Amino acid sequence: MEPRLMFKQAHYSYSCRQSKNHLRIYHVDLDRDFEKLFTWMHQPHVAKFWQLNLSHNELLAHFKSALAMSHQELFMLEINQQIIGYAETYHAPEDRLAQFYQLQVGDFGIHLLIGEKNATGKGHSSLIVRGLSDYLFTQQMAERVLLEPNKEVAALNMLERKLGFSNLGYLKLPEKMATLYAITHQDFYRHNPSEIICDISSVPIVRLHFPSFPSDDAVNCWIRKLDNILLHHEPYVAISTFDREYQFSQTARKVEMAWFKQHKPLLAKYCRAMLRVTTDTEMIAKLNSSAMKKGMPFRCIPVSSQELAMRQAKLILNKERRTNA
Repeated sequence: MEPRLMFKQAHYSYSCRQSKNHLRIYHVDLDRDFEKLFTWMHQPHVAKFWQLNLSHNELLAHFKSALAMSHQELFMLEINQQIIGYAETYHAPEDRLAQFYQLQVGDFGIHLLIGEKNATGKGHSSLIVRGLSDYLFTQQMAERVLLEPNKEVAALNMLERKLGFSNLGYLKLPEKMATLYAITHQDFYRHNPSEIICDISSVPIVRLHFPSFPSDDAVNCWIRKLDNILLHHEPYVAISTFDREYQFSQTARKVEMAWFKQHKPLLAKYCRAMLRVTTDTEMIAKLNSSAMKKGMPFRCIPVSSQELAMRQAKLILNKERRTNA
């Protein structure tokens, strides 16, 4: 099978508005993280399932080997600014799992542990699985996410009940009897609606990200943030990215359209451009169409990357400043 090239993120964040908890994941650096990993692997609640309570040199060799594997990524897990655990994500068809279960390109797996004993039993596994799944679906373009925990790991029993994963039954692996769970991209976001990111920390540049199937509450929260942007009464440029199956409910769409109609004069006055990050040829044609240019109160400009969008936003705003000087 052809190796799948992975876009390796330095770090990634995921928040739960209901619990107010925030997950941050970042790549393992052995110079920085090994001693913590060594301590965790010798904790009884971790050693029981991971079986990596090895000597210092043996464990170091294990992690060096794992980091050299191009089909997987190793992450440290931080919740609310406390480093509590470790995770691995991997392209499943290139992993040993392919020897025991029929897989396809686009299947990605997750292994995780909570190493800090005082962080166990607090429901963090749910946030971690949500965050890592979101990372795989949005950054690695996964089609399906798999987990194969030891059937005795009670903390992951919520995968089916709470997160919408399908229980595919038991899977006999050399070191354990696992329960195999899976969820598709579409099913994940239907069960776990994501937040719309509306970052106004860098106004006059506003960064927006629209995930798959945001909840009506998330749409209402986004609308309130847009109100705050317009209250500045200053020119701004918006940079927007969209997940591949982004769509609102009918109720949320009506709210969005009503807000847009009400604020169209202000949008025409203050929004200098909407830079849509996309390489989709149909979307580019739509954004460049005469109908779009006539119907929108601001320019909608396709750009191929977030870096180019940021550069163009600064050029637009600098031109605005020179014009008004």
